[in-house]
Amino acid sequence: MTGDGLSLLQFADRIGLNLFALLTVGFALHAALGIVERDAFRGLRSRIALAGLALAFFTMVRFGILIAQMGDGTNLFDPELMPLAWMVLGDSTLAILAGAAISVGGVWFGSPLTAAFGAAALSFGFGLAGHAQGLADPGLAPLGVAVHVFIAGFWAAAPVSLYPAAMQEHAALLSRLRRFSSIAVVAIPVLIALGAWLAWTLAGSPEKLFGTTYGLLLLAKLAIGIVAMGLGALNKQIITAKVATDPAIGRKWLRVTLLCEATLFAAAIIAVSAATTIGGPAE
Repeated sequence: MTGDGLSLLQFADRIGLNLFALLTVGFALHAALGIVERDAFRGLRSRIALAGLALAFFTMVRFGILIAQMGDGTNLFDPELMPLAWMVLGDSTLAILAGAAISVGGVWFGSPLTAAFGAAALSFGFGLAGHAQGLADPGLAPLGVAVHVFIAGFWAAAPVSLYPAAMQEHAALLSRLRRFSSIAVVAIPVLIALGAWLAWTLAGSPEKLFGTTYGLLLLAKLAIGIVAMGLGALNKQIITAKVATDPAIGRKWLRVTLLCEATLFAAAIIAVSAATTIGGPAE
């Protein structure tokens, strides 16, 4: 595999890794926090199981790519390089895989505490590797990354959990919206503030934040988050009320805003995936 081919594979893998990590965390938290009611766990179990399996696949591909990068770029499974690669990504890989398994198990067996613990462990795995660990003085940056992933997952799964299915009862939908909003009104501003701090910390200086591709990608992700937060506020203040007073129209509006949010989340995932594969704090 050529260098360009390996870079493209790494970029694609990072998109999949980030996407399915956020969905696994989000589904687990939605179960743990009562966003999705227990009698709807059947559908949630299949979704989190698929997300967890996909996450495990992309996590192992990430490990294989590191092995290839350490070698000549052609072998993702070189046994001689595996111990060295494990020194770099072993802790992160274990935390992500274990967290995914615990999250799935928690939802599958109806244990909110287990699901929440799994989501936390999975999120912590992202703080054990990556650019935060590469800083000269990581400080609280790895923990900040873990918390960022934890809250982002809660938010990113919303377009799935809150989407108004045709067969869903009106009261159940309204309950989900209100429960989600009561948590999001505190959690999402924290996420945005934390994202701003991480962008500043990882870039290293104002010049690198505003004058490099890496910094601009981090700012793009932050800007997308702010726009998405505005849509969330619209959902809470206007659309939820419309769902309560005029369910037919409210559901149509909700579908549109959730699809817009999903598009924004996809753009944010692409931006951060590009930032973590094409450059870094030392750019």
